[in-house]
Amino acid sequence: MHAEPMGKSRRQCRTVAETMYANDASQVICVVTPEQAGEAVRGEAVCALQSELRRMSAQLLTIQENERRRIATDLHDGLGQSLTLIRLALENLTELLAENSFREADESMQHLKTKVQEAFGELRRVAMDLRPSTLDDLGILATLSWFFREFESACRGIKIEKHLLVQENHIPVPLKITIFRILQEAVSNIVKHAHADHIRVSLIEADGALHLTIEDNGHGFDQVGRSRFQSIEKGLGLMSMKERANHSGGTYRIESAVGQGTRIYVSWSCS
Repeated sequence: MHAEPMGKSRRQCRTVAETMYANDASQVICVVTPEQAGEAVRGEAVCALQSELRRMSAQLLTIQENERRRIATDLHDGLGQSLTLIRLALENLTELLAENSFREADESMQHLKTKVQEAFGELRRVAMDLRPSTLDDLGILATLSWFFREFESACRGIKIEKHLLVQENHIPVPLKITIFRILQEAVSNIVKHAHADHIRVSLIEADGALHLTIEDNGHGFDQVGRSRFQSIEKGLGLMSMKERANHSGGTYRIESAVGQGTRIYVSWSCS
């Protein structure tokens, strides 16, 4: 079918016709105009978008619940146990003082001081994990240096190669926590799933953009089949990094192959 709009130019319009049958077996021709077809396509796109938003909302709730569970476990297993030991030490100290066992009481006091210091250390670790105070006091570069030291102390079998080639005042303040969280999640994923012994982290400013790259020499994974075979925990970690990057105005890309490690690349425009 051809349509002749106003003016000399001509354009070809396509209609869709479908043959249907009524109850009496008579044929009914249903003609769908291009406008109707376009509306149908747009309707399907809206439905797909709504479905994707519902899926992402459900995944976000899962991430939040997992994070709350992790914090609760940290408080119970770490700080909770330290406080229990302090309570027991105080009860023992009270009994020793009541018995005038001053020498034993002095030893108990020293033991109590050690436990209090351990509790403060555990509390500081949990607080730093939630939001490092150095991020506000000293900046992202000092925070990353602290993170690398803590990680290498805890995971001696994994070496981190660092390249921080950017000036502190060139990184927007809201972006600093995003960079830290993406790095934190990426390294956590590597420890849990990659079985790597070398991690390379670079944060550089080049070509009017800020570039964060995290790569490892671990097992890697099949990107084509990852949605089917990867663990839920790993999938949520990857999605969390992608969402943080997108929400902060950045671009996110991941490259991986079985036996060839994984590379996560995030960039933000400096303009």
